[in-house]
Amino acid sequence: MAQTQLFDPFAPAPLVESEKENLLDEVKEVWEPTSRLSVTTLMIAVLGMLLVSAILMPKIYLRNTIYYESRDVTKLEHQFAILKQEKELLKAKVEAIRYKNQVEDTLF
Repeated sequence: MAQTQLFDPFAPAPLVESEKENLLDEVKEVWEPTSRLSVTTLMIAVLGMLLVSAILMPKIYLRNTIYYESRDVTKLEHQFAILKQEKELLKAKVEAIRYKNQVEDTLF
């Protein structure tokens, strides 16, 4: 008895030999890269990186310089505040000594 094949609408249609070769070529392109990095692409990438670094280096340098200068300014402001307090203390001591000398001079 012969077997009858049922029609399957989802089954792939039989491929012609040229379609098989085209499909095989497409699969090879995906699995095997055909081109490597060209010299011009490499040069463009290197020049791009140099351009970006040439733009960013001055910015980084200026930020670092400003940071260290601001640290120095803050340190000097702190020292200035300490010296102002010390000046006030010395003024108070001088006034106390003057008062003491004036009182002692009037008593004797």
